[in-house]
Amino acid sequence: MNCTRKKLISIDEAEGDIFKPYLAKLLEQAGSTKKLIEIINLGCELEDVESLYPENLQAQIEDLLSKSLTVISQSENFGRLIDREIKIVED
Repeated sequence: MNCTRKKLISIDEAEGDIFKPYLAKLLEQAGSTKKLIEIINLGCELEDVESLYPENLQAQIEDLLSKSLTVISQSENFGRLIDREIKIVED
């Protein structure tokens, strides 16, 4: 969201990388909070906001960023939905 806010990536890029309906479904199946799923769904609408109400785009991005930070700070399990394995390889 910071990259979108600072115009380092486009809305299309944000939607292509993060805000996808498919991701919302995966999060729902994984038992994520409704607030996180709502953030993803609202992010899917950024391109519509940009084309229909460009004057509201920055406020929408700020709102999504604020909601994201709230969800992250209030969740003990955030970032733990996917099993990860780290392998150290020596050269």
